[in-house]
Amino acid sequence: MKRFVVLLMMLVLGSSQALAHKFFVGSTEILVNEHTKSIEIIHRLTSHDLEFMLSDMHQQQIEADSAEYLKMVEDYVAKNFMLKDKDGKVLPLTLIGIEAGLNETFIYQEIEGVKNLKGVTVFHKLLTDYFVNQKNRVIYESPEQSLSLLFDNNTRVQTIK
Repeated sequence: MKRFVVLLMMLVLGSSQALAHKFFVGSTEILVNEHTKSIEIIHRLTSHDLEFMLSDMHQQQIEADSAEYLKMVEDYVAKNFMLKDKDGKVLPLTLIGIEAGLNETFIYQEIEGVKNLKGVTVFHKLLTDYFVNQKNRVIYESPEQSLSLLFDNNTRVQTIK
C-alpha cells in the first residue's frame, strides 16, 4: 500500500510538471491600412492565461465562451493597452471585436483617421501585470517602416521611432 501511495504521488507530481505552462507569450500587430486611412490593431493572447487571470482578479470562475468573459477582456484591454500621440494625448481606440477561441483570444481594435504612428508611445502591459514571465511582441507595419518591440514585466512603455 505504501508503495502504491508513493507511486501515485510521483505520477501526480510528474503529470503536473508536464502540464505546467512555462511560456507566456502574446503578440500585437499594429498595421497601417492605407485604403481606410486607419490603424488596425490585433492582439493575440492565450485564452487560458486570460481566463486564469480574470478568474483570479474577479474571484470567480470565468469561461472563455461567455459574454461575461468578453466584457471582462474588453475592460482589461482598455485599461492595459493604449497609444499616445507626440503631445501625450491618448489616441481613441475603437473595439471592433473579440474572438475567444479554445487556445487563443483575438482582440481587434482600430484608430480611424491616422496614417502614421511615428513618435507614438505604446503602453502595453497586457498580462505582464499578472504573469512575471509574460512577453508581448508588438509588430508595427506601415508603408514607410516595419519594426518590432518587446514588452515584459520591466518594459511597458516604448515609442515608435
